[in-house]
Amino acid sequence: MPRKKLTMNVFEAAIDRMVKVYEQGHRVVVSFSGGKDSGASLEVCILAAQATNRLPVDVICRDEEIMYPGTYEYVLRTAQRPEVNMHWIYACQPIINIFNRKAPYFWVFDPKLPPEQWVRQPPDIAYRVEEQNIEHMTIPKRFPVAKGKELFAVIGLRVSESRGRLYGLFSSKGYLTQPNKYGTRGCRPIYDWGDGDIWKAHNDMKWDYNDAYNTMHRLGVKRASLRIAPPTMNAASVDHLWVASTAWPQWFDRVCQRCPGVRTAAQFGKRSVLPERRLDETWEAAFHRLCIEESPDWIKERSTNLRDKILRGHRHHAATPFPDVTPCYTCKSNIGSWRAMSLAMYNGDPFSMKQDYLPFVEPELFRPGAGTWGGRPSFS
Repeated sequence: MPRKKLTMNVFEAAIDRMVKVYEQGHRVVVSFSGGKDSGASLEVCILAAQATNRLPVDVICRDEEIMYPGTYEYVLRTAQRPEVNMHWIYACQPIINIFNRKAPYFWVFDPKLPPEQWVRQPPDIAYRVEEQNIEHMTIPKRFPVAKGKELFAVIGLRVSESRGRLYGLFSSKGYLTQPNKYGTRGCRPIYDWGDGDIWKAHNDMKWDYNDAYNTMHRLGVKRASLRIAPPTMNAASVDHLWVASTAWPQWFDRVCQRCPGVRTAAQFGKRSVLPERRLDETWEAAFHRLCIEESPDWIKERSTNLRDKILRGHRHHAATPFPDVTPCYTCKSNIGSWRAMSLAMYNGDPFSMKQDYLPFVEPELFRPGAGTWGGRPSFS
């Protein structure tokens, strides 16, 4: 599907998209994380709901326990707005601690720990849900719909953030997705906004936003790198850990106690979470050494399975050996070289965000009785 230039600016286009959904009588629920993108999506929905007499706006936030200070304070301010009907949930689900290869999960508001060991407490308005997968946030059981109408989950996805998101938008042929297994459709009203559009809207409309962005920007984080997400989820967050340790030292100490490996990552940067070759070592040899021979058993098993699947597929379309560095672009999942495979599997990729050959790593593997995902563990 080729790109099409619009005859209106992206702000007007986003409101127009949501007005159409509201006018058709569908139920709209905004997935809210406390970040700038979900915040902008919420404000767009509030404006559209005002125009169609559909206030208050249903909003759902899943508490992840560990986020930069200022995030959940912003969520709480939002919950107190009369235009918002907030559902604040927590699932005690595992989240990746990318800095610990042996035990890559920590449990949100872990029921096996005394509450004083949690980084923070959930607010009084929060309630627990049993389902651990992210798709179960917005379901017809929690948000019933009228007969003949549909349930839409609004997310702050923007295609400028990754090529994968752009391809996903093209494959769904627009800002609305097909229903998932629960019958919920996705809605991405600000998919065509850039970083500048987000901040211009916040400035011009005087919208509230997360104070953590101001702190990060003052300490030198560039606008394009301002991200609010669980800081242990992926290696990209390593560059911001020193900012967190400087800006919020008491919070950072609690995170380090809660999640082993965070302090080491803050001290040594990406070298602590990325594979490193030895002198004159090929990436193939490095993969077998780092991801199989010297890795924890769960990473060894996943790396072996991925290697076998990738090499089997490569043999079907190529007569040349699997490349060491320059990728084979016919191989799927962007795993077209030993280097790419090493980068993807050094930390085991438990949420399968780097490739789509392997299943998600179930909570049961690291904590018997912890259950299974039953769906996608996280937005990716």
